[in-house]
Amino acid sequence: MTDFVFHTAHLPRPLEVASVRRIVESLARSTAPRPVVFELRADEAGVHHLVGAAPESLHQLARLISGSVIDARTMKAGARGALSTVRRVELSGGLPIKTDDVEASAHAIYSALSARKRGEVVAIQVALGAAHSPQLVPDKVASPAQQSLWHALTTGPAPASAEVRRRMKTRASQATITTTIRIGVTAATPARRQHLTLALFAALQGLEAPGATLRLVAEQAGAFNAATLSRRPSGRLSVDEVVAFLNWPIGGDDLPGLPSAHPRRIAPPETLSSSDGVFATANSPGIEREVGITATARLQHTVVTGPTGSGKSMVLARLALDDIAAGRPLVLVDPKRQLVDYIVDHAPADAAGRIVILDAADDRPVGFNPLDTKGRPADVVVDGILSSLKAVFHDGWGPRTEDLLHAGLLTLARAGDARDEPYTLIDLPRLLTDAAFRRSLIGAVAGDQTLSSFWAAFEEMSVGQRAAVIGPPMNKLRKFVLRPNVAAVLGQSRPAFRLRDVFRNGGHAVLVPLNDALLGPGAAQLLGSLIVAEVWMATLERAAEKEPTKRPGMVFVDEVQQFLNLPTSIADALATSRSYGVGWHLAHQFRDQLSPAMRSAFDANARSKVVFALGPDDARDIARMAPRLVVEDFQSLAPYEIYATIVDRGAPSGWFSAKTLPPEKPTGHGDLIRRASRNQYGRAVTNEVPQPTSEPPRAEPGSHRRARRA
Repeated sequence: MTDFVFHTAHLPRPLEVASVRRIVESLARSTAPRPVVFELRADEAGVHHLVGAAPESLHQLARLISGSVIDARTMKAGARGALSTVRRVELSGGLPIKTDDVEASAHAIYSALSARKRGEVVAIQVALGAAHSPQLVPDKVASPAQQSLWHALTTGPAPASAEVRRRMKTRASQATITTTIRIGVTAATPARRQHLTLALFAALQGLEAPGATLRLVAEQAGAFNAATLSRRPSGRLSVDEVVAFLNWPIGGDDLPGLPSAHPRRIAPPETLSSSDGVFATANSPGIEREVGITATARLQHTVVTGPTGSGKSMVLARLALDDIAAGRPLVLVDPKRQLVDYIVDHAPADAAGRIVILDAADDRPVGFNPLDTKGRPADVVVDGILSSLKAVFHDGWGPRTEDLLHAGLLTLARAGDARDEPYTLIDLPRLLTDAAFRRSLIGAVAGDQTLSSFWAAFEEMSVGQRAAVIGPPMNKLRKFVLRPNVAAVLGQSRPAFRLRDVFRNGGHAVLVPLNDALLGPGAAQLLGSLIVAEVWMATLERAAEKEPTKRPGMVFVDEVQQFLNLPTSIADALATSRSYGVGWHLAHQFRDQLSPAMRSAFDANARSKVVFALGPDDARDIARMAPRLVVEDFQSLAPYEIYATIVDRGAPSGWFSAKTLPPEKPTGHGDLIRRASRNQYGRAVTNEVPQPTSEPPRAEPGSHRRARRA
């Protein structure tokens, strides 16, 4: 007989009995590869499911298994150690065994396997030989139960009862296979070998039924080790009976010696990139390859969800470093600074000069002037700035404050355009409090009838009225004007690097660390929101390019709910960005942080999704998008494990499981990159805080009462 070749069968959990039944039914056909041997073996490496066949039949068997069970696969197994003690299991009684509770039977078998000690091996072997077609059972048939010889001679064979005939018909209606079942063990002593054998046999006896009993008989160990068919097989078993003896991990319950059924391991499609944008490694059994997402696919946007410390930042870092290495422009907003530090410390040396670190806590910060509107529609720019201010000042925001700030910002923007010298946000308090400065700007926008009318009405107010009007916005703006570092960033009229040009000139990577402890939560949120609004404007300017998608630009925003405060709907912004070749990568901790509109936009327009372990509510929501996964899967993920569905060849890949790549060793070029950013784009911070050129107007007696009446 030709030597068998064995493969390890990697079986998904949970496994449905119908899937296993399809395999056995196929093996009962005339064209099936037989003989076939299945082994359930427990040794030092754990519990294995092996399948064996002749070399010329193994490929057909592997295709049968993978085609019948989703995510199942076979891989060449190592050498099977020879077992020293073997027993064959025989069936007697002529009636079928119990097949209605294979999950309970499997649990008993795996419990017996888990009783092995170090150096011991325990295995069950099921060898399938000749197959037989289904048969009819006559209405009147003799009972297969054994009778005494005297009773048989005097009264004849006893007729089968209705229950016995039903069980006989159940078996006969299925194809049957000549089957040999063996138990094999290796242990140090005969007593121990006998104990392991009897423990495993006792678990198998749970399959016994009236008229169907099991017993052990001696067998040569060589028959087990060579996986040969026995001349005296255990019996002719139906498809359902073979399924019961295979003891594959059917059902969703946890089994001793096997990984938990949750989280389910799902292999990624083979077509996914393993070289571009690599951020994880597949963790499905038998699959060991890296998983990435191409730059083109990332233009359809990515959302990353997971609690603090789960590994979101490492996903963003991997993708950003891939962009830097490829020379793609990007902007990254980090609510802390660990992500920025990791990227800088792991970037290549040639990134020095291309990486711009816009850090307000630096002693030579890079500047940013959102009021530089030359060549842009000032109204649109101001709408973006107002959206950012409104998000930060939401508690005290009202129509009067919005009207005043809108007029002030628009005046600064248009006056800067008219004089070809941009003003900055730091000039806004001065505009409201310094009459001489205000008059000079009003003169520059005299041609704008709306602004002229607003400022005329403003000037007609009494001193007290003006104090009452500008008091609320001034209370808010001072929080930022009085911070030298923030003022040093926003007060640069013509920064050495213009953020608005990030997608236009070269492959610059703008990294923005926003440390709450150094800047204050409000200042960090305002600066981040203004930067994201500026990036949105830079995205819109790509409309002038002929084929912007051929030169992708990327945006990364961690804790996106703090900074994504655009003057348009998020859904429209994502759809427009895709058309203009800009991909957004948005990360947050849990879905309740997002507004309903933001959640809907992410679900519909961020077509690549990466999720870490989720809470109950988020797990329920995401499970609705993943037909093959359940809530328990998303809740059971270990640290750094993910489920993901990413765009592959223009369409979602379907959900798969993976583990994010661990941190790597720094390249050693971090200090060089930081120095280059400071020297080329930064400016020294002074301790002087910008002040109005004249004192703010003081309220006259009774002016506040008159202002309230007005």
